[in-house]
Amino acid sequence: MKPLQVLAGVIAIVVMAAFSANAAPKIITWADLVPPNSNAPTIDFGKFAKPKGMPKLSEFGGSREDMDEYVDSMEFMRQMQPQDGDALATNLNGLEVKIAGYVTPLSFEGEKVVDFLFVPYLGACIHVPPPAANQIVYVENAMGMNVSELYDPVWLIGTLKAKPVSTLVANVGYTITDADIKPYTE
Repeated sequence: MKPLQVLAGVIAIVVMAAFSANAAPKIITWADLVPPNSNAPTIDFGKFAKPKGMPKLSEFGGSREDMDEYVDSMEFMRQMQPQDGDALATNLNGLEVKIAGYVTPLSFEGEKVVDFLFVPYLGACIHVPPPAANQIVYVENAMGMNVSELYDPVWLIGTLKAKPVSTLVANVGYTITDADIKPYTE
């Protein structure tokens, strides 16, 4: 192979990598998280020993009774979760996505929400039964979400993984780590 052909090939690879690194995330909807066919892999939530999002006793002023009451109420909500959403859309696995929805917080650092469930409608998992597992995204290490913004819709941007998680509040089908949160705009 001639040196000029090798150089052209290397330049083409560098240009393609630069374009893919700067590519805009794929905007998806909640319907996209439902697999297109019935042969999609299903989730076995029975394999999770300890759910994520368990509160610390200190969050309840040291009151074991208050903490137990909270855990029981979350378990009640979790039992009301529909069981028909246990199949995942693996075609989105590993894609940088952008999806609009609402935050159900699981943990905080000061005034920042860092771990949460991302859901399609306000109040899901806390005030009303959780949506199906394939309609919830577990978000770890989020950036940019203040406690004062909890009731506002937001854009969630990050790499979507078809990685199930069991939380105190709900069973979840997808995960995004190190997500970026932006105010929702149409």
